[in-house]
Amino acid sequence: MVDQMSSGYIAVLLFVVAVIIGLVILWRYATNVKQDLDAPVTAGVGVRGVIEVSAAAAGQLRGLSAEPILIKQSEEGVRVQIEHRPMLPMMAFVGKEVSLALAEAAAQITERYGATWVVLLDASEDGRVSVQRLA
Repeated sequence: MVDQMSSGYIAVLLFVVAVIIGLVILWRYATNVKQDLDAPVTAGVGVRGVIEVSAAAAGQLRGLSAEPILIKQSEEGVRVQIEHRPMLPMMAFVGKEVSLALAEAAAQITERYGATWVVLLDASEDGRVSVQRLA
């Protein structure tokens, strides 16, 4: 009877130890996943790329300015500077077709660079929209 009780206690003790080890491993894995998700986007300053926007959006952006367009997204929202004019919130373009083009480009840039960024956007004649990250 004593042997059965002590073997039962040992079995329970081994089960508890296995559960604790499993929880520690799970906690460590979850911590690593959270750190990976919280890590900032590693795309650096000066990185160039091309974003995919519709042909209509590329045409609107090209018609907006012959020079690259400065676009900045921060906690205050998206702001746009065209040529040498002051920066304006993207809401200043609401109701205009160019507003949809800017919103489409900003969504693509956010997907690539994260929540905060500053880029130069340049729409070429062939319909390609290139992006250069400044910050």
